[in-house]
Amino acid sequence: MTRRDVNYRVNVLRGGAELARLEWESGDAPNVYADRDSEIKMSFSGRFRVPDGVNLLTDEIQPVMIANGAETPLGVFLTATHSQVADRYRVLTQIEAYDRCWRLQNMRTENILHLAAGTAYLTVVQQLMTAAGIKLILATPSDAVLASDREDWDIGTTYLTIINQLLGEINYSDVWFDGRGLAHLSPYKTPSADRIDHAYSASDLRGAEPISPDRSDEADYFNAPNVFVRICSNPDLDADMVATSVNDSPTSSISTFRRGMRIVDVQQLDNIASQDELQAAADRARNESMLSARTISFSTLNEPGHGIGDTISIDDPLLSGIYEETGWTLSMATGQLMQHMAKRTVIA
Repeated sequence: MTRRDVNYRVNVLRGGAELARLEWESGDAPNVYADRDSEIKMSFSGRFRVPDGVNLLTDEIQPVMIANGAETPLGVFLTATHSQVADRYRVLTQIEAYDRCWRLQNMRTENILHLAAGTAYLTVVQQLMTAAGIKLILATPSDAVLASDREDWDIGTTYLTIINQLLGEINYSDVWFDGRGLAHLSPYKTPSADRIDHAYSASDLRGAEPISPDRSDEADYFNAPNVFVRICSNPDLDADMVATSVNDSPTSSISTFRRGMRIVDVQQLDNIASQDELQAAADRARNESMLSARTISFSTLNEPGHGIGDTISIDDPLLSGIYEETGWTLSMATGQLMQHMAKRTVIA
């Protein structure tokens, strides 16, 4: 195995530039957390010695992993809460921080938001993000436009709620921020072997990272639906739109073919960009239902470069397959193992 030289630091950023660094006590390392299913996807916590001149209300925090001399940011975070802990020898500050989704969650509509028919979905999303001070945005282009005038949201609705609802209507994933603080707006894609972000193996380490022997595997098939109906109905449409997607795969243990019964999941949507997007929403629900059938957790060496919903492959007697990573935890200490959670992305 290649020798690893790993170190960590935590930068304080002001206007995107490094202002200072936070120090922590040995044996009390800070942690970075990621959760695909949370509104705010990433969080950070730790106890630090905070230098004079740092303003935790406005400055941002950026943990960094240095592996064999290569530096990789692990996120850009804003402090949500902080408190001081003191004894005779030191004063430490306990910090709980969240990624830039927290900024979008704290921005709320002050009036009824009116969106005109024909406006591009991504134009609205990016305007809301810019109003919240988010300037670094990587967006996959989309031609989708609003099918009708919209005034869907009450006064006081968070920008994050509106943004993720609009993204869902064009079959995009929720907004998320990478290690550099860059916002990502992109279509949801079912993970596949054609695009692997990380590879792990219990034996062949030539092209994959090692996986710890400690791991778990859980399957839950009870009442899992295999037929998905999505209906969009509102006064601005000439007729209701309906889309149905059926899991009839002979290789899926929860399919209509294997179970001999149709277990139907019906959901009503207030708005959608088009019939194609409604069908895509039904297909996505079908695909995600198959992914949720198998949940795993495992450990590896700490490694940078993980985002939200990465595709991972595992070569292991118990867990072999291709998965979507649903969460991870990284403790910023030498010798610690990174904890991963994932769901199965292809039917075995």
